[in-house]
Amino acid sequence: TGEAEIKKALVERAGERPSLNEIEKQHRAIIANRDLLRNIARIEAAGAKVVYRSVDIRDTEKLRSAMKEVLDQVGPVRGLIHGAGVLADRLIEDKTDEQFDRVYSTKVTGLRCLLDTLDLDDLKVMVLFSSFTGRHGRSGQVDYAAANEVLNKFAQQQSRILPYCRVVSVNWGPWDGGMVTPSLRKVFEKEGVALIDPEAGADYLVREISANSDRPVEVVVMGRKSDEHHKEASLPAHDARADVIPEISPFSMAFERRLDNENYPFLQSHVLNGRPVLPMAVMIEWMAHGALHNNPGLRFIGFDNLRMLKGVILDREKPCTVRVMAGRTVKKDGFRMAPVELISAGGNGREYIHARAEIVLGSTLPKGNASITGVSLSPYNRNETEIYNSDLLFHGPHLQGIRQVEGCSRKGIVASVSTAPAPAEWIINPLRNTWLADPLVLDSAFQMMILWSFENNGVGALPCFAGRFRQFQPVFPKQGVRIVISVTKDSEHRALADIEFIDPVTGKLIARMEDYECVMDASLNCAFKCNQLSLQNGIKASA
Repeated sequence: TGEAEIKKALVERAGERPSLNEIEKQHRAIIANRDLLRNIARIEAAGAKVVYRSVDIRDTEKLRSAMKEVLDQVGPVRGLIHGAGVLADRLIEDKTDEQFDRVYSTKVTGLRCLLDTLDLDDLKVMVLFSSFTGRHGRSGQVDYAAANEVLNKFAQQQSRILPYCRVVSVNWGPWDGGMVTPSLRKVFEKEGVALIDPEAGADYLVREISANSDRPVEVVVMGRKSDEHHKEASLPAHDARADVIPEISPFSMAFERRLDNENYPFLQSHVLNGRPVLPMAVMIEWMAHGALHNNPGLRFIGFDNLRMLKGVILDREKPCTVRVMAGRTVKKDGFRMAPVELISAGGNGREYIHARAEIVLGSTLPKGNASITGVSLSPYNRNETEIYNSDLLFHGPHLQGIRQVEGCSRKGIVASVSTAPAPAEWIINPLRNTWLADPLVLDSAFQMMILWSFENNGVGALPCFAGRFRQFQPVFPKQGVRIVISVTKDSEHRALADIEFIDPVTGKLIARMEDYECVMDASLNCAFKCNQLSLQNGIKASA
């Protein structure tokens, strides 16, 4: 199993005077094959189906045949990660045409052949593995650098052609494994280039493809030594061309809460598949509080780039402890932007990031005017009782905020909603005596998009992203709020909308949310119906 042991066996099998290069090539092939088999077993153990085929991706016909097998067995391809690459390092004057073509075509021709075999309208994610060599160049790698830069510009093109697909070209620095051999590792160490830890790199990629389309199409990712980390604790998500994986987290814990149904009774009104789920509106409230915790004297203005990554699902036998982690603020557009994450620890000790956002803080609230006009509506024939006592909304008493739906059409939906009671009526020991935003109003807006989805597509919907939220008044009026939603884009499984929260008495704009995104899927219909707490763990049904 060890390198020396494997190479010794290969030498003995090869006979007299074996080529050291050939022994090294065979050794790497054995290790790669073992890693492959191990990973396939791990993926299958997690419940997924794996189809693995070894094909020259430059051969369109062979690739098309293999892809047909995949499509027949597992269905449409939703995500593509193009990670193929070979090296043939030589100075330009020493490099043959065959070597150049092999390195270049593996990435460029291979990608074109892949895309020719796929229905691009099915793709939700396209990731191209480029290299920092494409950005900075490297001696002996003219072909590799050229190929990777072509991938970068190809990604720019595809991001415009495929607006509903997250396209990103990741210019990776060297990883601690894979193509980086022990000898090459020494070269990077001598140059002071830190290697990317495989687990950190994998985690970064998941976060990158989970980001919205406002993220850069081209990103550069390098390892970072721990002693360099303190020079720059964090990078603004949209101001930097390069993203860095730090070895030490730039976040510090603002607070933590141990969630259970007794101390957080509002959770019993947000039940999916028989289990309480923390609402995104409450996550927003807590992340805003976490940002203020480290920045006394400022006030909550809103947030940017709120992304839901993993639901906080409670189990009666294992109450969940969530932590709000806040980073250092940076100046942007006259405000302070605080990166915040909501995390929890799993049973295996690993931390899970459930949501992240940039909380906007400032000394004074901005001014805003309502801008959504011309949303043509059709009559909506269900009243408050019907929408909460049917197969539409799963929300229990605490979260039943919609009073009346004025109208609904493919273009949007408008309704009047109630504001939330004092935090003490939802939580036994709340963080504050008043809300920073209003979780009932925000959640009611998300509920309205569920109603819109059922009305126009016949399926349920759940929020997954919000690009921008600004609050123009310190509190939401007690008499209620009129919410106007304009749906800007919609497809089979996704809808984007802009949302305005208006004072029904004065007509003034209270807040605006832009680029709200929800996912729509028929599988949610069943989950919505199972909106009572499971009795098998001794929890009394209440929803």
